[in-house]
Amino acid sequence: MTISISGLQAIARGLAQAPAYTRQVLLEAMTEATLLAQREWQENLPRVSGLTASSITSDTFSTPVGVLGVVASSQPSALFLELGTKPHMPPVEAMVPWVKAVLGITDPKEVKRVAFLVARKIAKKGTPAQRPMGRAVESTTGQIVAMFERAAGRIADFMVGGGAA
Repeated sequence: MTISISGLQAIARGLAQAPAYTRQVLLEAMTEATLLAQREWQENLPRVSGLTASSITSDTFSTPVGVLGVVASSQPSALFLELGTKPHMPPVEAMVPWVKAVLGITDPKEVKRVAFLVARKIAKKGTPAQRPMGRAVESTTGQIVAMFERAAGRIADFMVGGGAA
C-alpha cells in the first residue's frame, strides 16, 4: 500500500507538533481499516461450520512509535485455507462435516465412504491455496489507502487551523 508524500508529511508533522490528536486520527483510520479487512476475509472464507470465520478478529493499538492494526485468526485452518497444504492424510472424521455441508450427502454409510475418498485425495494431492486473506487485502487496498489519505487530510487541516501548539 502506498500513501502520497504530502499525506506522509502531514502525518509526520502532526506526530511532531500534535501527537495526541494525530494518534487519535490514525487510530480511528486503522480501526476502520482493520474492520474492513476482517469483514472481507470472513466473507471470502468457504463456509462449512463457520468456525474459521468466527475466529477472525481485529484489534488496533496506539504505541509511542505509531499505530498498529492486526487482523488474525486463532484457527490453524485459516492458514491451511490461505496457503493450501502438502499431501497428507487427514483424519477421515474431520472430513465428515465437509462432506455433509458441501456435498449434501446425508446417508451415514455414504458420508463415511465419501469422507474417506476425500481424505485419500488430500493424501495424494494436498489442498490448493484459496487465499481468502490475500484476496481481502487486494480488494480493499484502495479503500484502506483512501482512509489514511483522509486521516492525513484531517491532520493537515488541524495543523493549518491552529490546532497544533
